[in-house]
Amino acid sequence: MSWPGLLKAAVFLAVFLFGLRRMSGAIARSSGTAFPKILAGLTGTPWRSFGTGFLVTALLQSSSLTTVMVVSLVNAGVMTFSQGCGVIIGANVGTTITGQLLSFNLHWLAWPLLGLALLCRLIPHPGLRKASGPLCGCGLLLLGMSGMTAALASLKEGALFNRVLQAAGETLWRGLLTGVIGAALLQSSSAVVGIVLSLAHEEMIRLPAALMLVIGADLGTCTTALIAAAGMERTARRAAWFHFFFNLISLALAAAFYPYLLLIAEKSAAALPRQLANAHFLYNLLGAIVLLPLAAPLSRRVERCNFWGAGRR
Repeated sequence: MSWPGLLKAAVFLAVFLFGLRRMSGAIARSSGTAFPKILAGLTGTPWRSFGTGFLVTALLQSSSLTTVMVVSLVNAGVMTFSQGCGVIIGANVGTTITGQLLSFNLHWLAWPLLGLALLCRLIPHPGLRKASGPLCGCGLLLLGMSGMTAALASLKEGALFNRVLQAAGETLWRGLLTGVIGAALLQSSSAVVGIVLSLAHEEMIRLPAALMLVIGADLGTCTTALIAAAGMERTARRAAWFHFFFNLISLALAAAFYPYLLLIAEKSAAALPRQLANAHFLYNLLGAIVLLPLAAPLSRRVERCNFWGAGRR
């Protein structure tokens, strides 16, 4: 195994994660209390809740951040549990926008965006200084993605690395479990999506294995909300568990329609990264279409469960 290549990939993964958090954090900070107010104010019906969750997550580029905000609002009594469920469903579809953006070859924009961010930071204008954070985060995101792609390409001939990829792709469940563990450890499904897309850009992975890794990452990222809700009121913990159940049911739906999902993805684009991004979007959209009309009865079912512990009410 090429350890320098692996170390380089790890460094650029850290850059990718920092860029992702920098971008979403800067947008959230610059808006002050706007995002929580939007989340709380535009959730009158399940479809409005879904649309709000989708738009906010597409802007923040982090379903984990949206879900944690929902858990906090539910905990504070600002948002009902049922409204929070609709936002969470929308957030799951909104997070696929990250994969859509990364599937295009936009690496060349990294340094221009970083240069523009520096320029905005130096200009003494409050609006431009606020814009420097998201621009810097986006530039670091693309820089990390580009670096990971180049570093992983250097591992193509590594026997151990190829055996790991082969093992993950031998059965769908191995790929799924790898994605779950990866997202749980990194606390970011977008990071796993970025790694898998880097492999796809270099044609080091096939669509079936790549898709299962991404689906597993969606399930693994539920740990972020579960950890955040651990010390909160029971209703907040229910919202976090709903997030987990939604991803689990979506996974079951994807397994049921898996051959058709792969076929549609393969027909949707010629390039593997675009196929994967489209499959990720379709998988989450399928779950939303099926489960959004059932959000109310499903939320009532979750409310009747007591496996999150007695705790505070």
